[in-house]
Amino acid sequence: MEALAVTILEKLSSAAYKELGIIWNFKEDMERMKNTVSMIKAVLLDAESKANNHQVSNWLEKLKDVLYDADDLLDDFSIEALRRKVMAGNNRVRRTKAFFSKSNKIAHGLKLGRRMKAIQKRLDDIANNKHALQLNDRPMENPIVYREQRQTYSFVSTDEVIGRNEEKKCIKSYLLDDNATNNVSIVPIVGIGGLGKTALAQLVYNDNDVQKHFELKMWVYVSDEFDLKKISRDIIGDEKNSQMEQVQQQLRNKIEGKKFLLVLDDVWNEDHELWLKLKSMFMEGGKGSMIIVTTRSQTVAKITGTHPPLFLKGLDSQKFQELFSRVAFGELKEQNDLELLAIGMDIVKKCAGIPLAIRTIGSLLFSRNLGRSDWLYFKDAEFSKIDQHKDKIFAILKLSYDHLPSFLKKCFAYCSLFPKGFMFEKKTLIQLWVAEGFVQQSNDIRCVEDIGHEYFMSLLSMSFFQDVTIDDCDGISTCKMHDIMYDLAQLVTENEYVVVEGEELNIGNRTRYLSSRRGIQLSLTSSSSYKLRTFHVVGPQSNASNRLLQSDDFSFSGLKFLRVLTLCGLNIEEIPNSIEEMKHLRYIDLSRNNVLKNLPPTITSLLNLQTLKLSDCSKLEILPENLNRSLRHLELNGCESLTCMPRGLGQLTDLQTLTLFVLNSGSTSVNELGELNNLRGRLELKGLKFLRNNAAEIESAKVLVEKRHLQQLELRWNHVDEDPFEDDPFGVWYVKLSQLPYNNSVEDEIILQGLQPHHHSLRKLVIDGFCGKKLPDWICNLSSLLTLEFHNCSSLTSPPPEQMCNLVSLRTLRISNCPLLKLSNISGIRAIKIIRDGTRVRDTPMKFIPGSPSLLKYFS
Repeated sequence: MEALAVTILEKLSSAAYKELGIIWNFKEDMERMKNTVSMIKAVLLDAESKANNHQVSNWLEKLKDVLYDADDLLDDFSIEALRRKVMAGNNRVRRTKAFFSKSNKIAHGLKLGRRMKAIQKRLDDIANNKHALQLNDRPMENPIVYREQRQTYSFVSTDEVIGRNEEKKCIKSYLLDDNATNNVSIVPIVGIGGLGKTALAQLVYNDNDVQKHFELKMWVYVSDEFDLKKISRDIIGDEKNSQMEQVQQQLRNKIEGKKFLLVLDDVWNEDHELWLKLKSMFMEGGKGSMIIVTTRSQTVAKITGTHPPLFLKGLDSQKFQELFSRVAFGELKEQNDLELLAIGMDIVKKCAGIPLAIRTIGSLLFSRNLGRSDWLYFKDAEFSKIDQHKDKIFAILKLSYDHLPSFLKKCFAYCSLFPKGFMFEKKTLIQLWVAEGFVQQSNDIRCVEDIGHEYFMSLLSMSFFQDVTIDDCDGISTCKMHDIMYDLAQLVTENEYVVVEGEELNIGNRTRYLSSRRGIQLSLTSSSSYKLRTFHVVGPQSNASNRLLQSDDFSFSGLKFLRVLTLCGLNIEEIPNSIEEMKHLRYIDLSRNNVLKNLPPTITSLLNLQTLKLSDCSKLEILPENLNRSLRHLELNGCESLTCMPRGLGQLTDLQTLTLFVLNSGSTSVNELGELNNLRGRLELKGLKFLRNNAAEIESAKVLVEKRHLQQLELRWNHVDEDPFEDDPFGVWYVKLSQLPYNNSVEDEIILQGLQPHHHSLRKLVIDGFCGKKLPDWICNLSSLLTLEFHNCSSLTSPPPEQMCNLVSLRTLRISNCPLLKLSNISGIRAIKIIRDGTRVRDTPMKFIPGSPSLLKYFS
């Protein structure tokens, strides 16, 4: 509630909205609304503390409704102003058409004015009722000052798990037992939420001895839904197959005769018969195969285990003191302050040695000023409330949530729209927060995505997220949320957020955020559909889920206040033209709709659109021309049928994400990239062979050299992507070298020289289909390069030794189907992944000694 009120006050106080007030003659109305919202905000803390009173609770619900409506109204002001700015110009016909249309300034102004007065009346009624409810002014106090700059250092990853060495040894002794007689044995790990069951399983799973011992390793997150077919499909990696007979046969084929390790994480099912059915599917594995089951239920451990269950307990005093000190102090000098440490120990004693609770409280204290008065206040005034709760661990986590700033509370609550155990992609989560308006603009020059990154790192550092994965560029790619944290997110969202489990949909009038993992039917006749801000549907790739948009009477007009629209994997064939009515839309995700061939031209009328995701729309052939200049993220991974880029792309100067740029004969010039210097992350250029006739022009244009934030660059001369690792169980990939072109050497060398990237930012470089003999000099200046790949470079000979020596950060080198390439100097490379003459040599960590004869022989 506070975050929403703050958002409205920020808008009403901004110079842009003051200017709009003057233009529309609403200056006094906006000032009055600002004063009323400020007055109401002052009593919010008192009202929320009395929310168990039915009348106060009802007052808060009405307030939330009117604040959302006020935010929609203010958004409409800015949208109309932006529309008129776009329409402005010297075109007399265009101006005349705008004047005589139903949305001309006078008519639209009257409409907005009526809405503003209606909202103001509702705000006045709410403000007057605060006296009857005896609500008092209380500032939104946060007794311990929030300290942003220290948050990113307190995160403890799973490879730093403290105090579980004995448990790890115990499980390893079961797993590595060479005298095992059973084909499959099961080891249960049992404990309450937050004790670190999953973290312990991860430690064992990733242990080097364990990795070498098993031929096949698999991990499945199970949670509440113990669905045999889903578990089996997760193991075999086949989401499409719906026939159980085929699924179980594929599973048996995968494990037959192989010694495997399977982790079933977070099992709740206590049905013995179901477990026996699952277990029977694994009996064809090799002797010594093992299954680790993590669960909170002793009954689950009893019905599954063939080994005695390992019951996790809380950390002992020495270990939880070590964990707390690491999280609360990091490397700071205060860790030697014995008095401060004693206060901290008094606080965390109530955490019962549970690592998640200790990390959460330690992170909370870490992010605050480390003064004794602050910590004492927290211990006496805040933490003392925990004793009043039956579930003390959950209350500790709730206390950590209560201390979040309002903007982080909104970001955390939003995660409740996703299923338990969901793998969040960091970049996508930040884009969603931005689209929803949760990320507050900064006064400095940082973009909202950078601020969103800080939000993410803050939540990660305070253990609201965990289990991060790292991408090829050493950045955080994905994360998960602990089950207890997910339960907390659901608790704090109340009726604003609805997650639909089946196809029936019954949402309340106050629902603003709607999510489903299956195709659903939405009745747009209900008034509640007009309130939605998020419509998030991710369905299975089957025709059955397509009926949402195939219905004859479907229209987007009932969703006109949406900020976020996600329709993934629904096999949508066509997007209705009525999408233009969703003028508030900032984010559209149509990924995995592999029969979608084009987008309606009306999508270009969405003036606020920031993110357009079309990944794995494999049949998409063309994009609309003149995409909106507001676009910041355009994702086209896996759009294999896309043959050219739309005109006007070079005008999208705010574009940060462009994952694919396709060239063709007569298509958009690569020079369109010249002004897109805000591009970040990954960029793939495909069809570079079409530049050969203009190679000199490309060399002089230097279209990539100013892109200081680009981290991953893939340069492909051919249109067809050929991955030597894909569908290749034997690690062998054969190519008819006679079919590769040899007569474009000079042109390709000039093109590659002209595609020089910024020397500092690039972390990964892929060169595919290049027909030149030598590499450009700029290669040796890529001081931050971590991964370098050469594929299908038929004429490429050995790079000069100094080029390889200067790549001081290089860790991974991949080579496939480059018959003339020899490596004469590879000093400084710590690990190598190599494909040589079509034969893949598995990932091989090595220590390289410059000039080693045996090493040169290995590559010759």
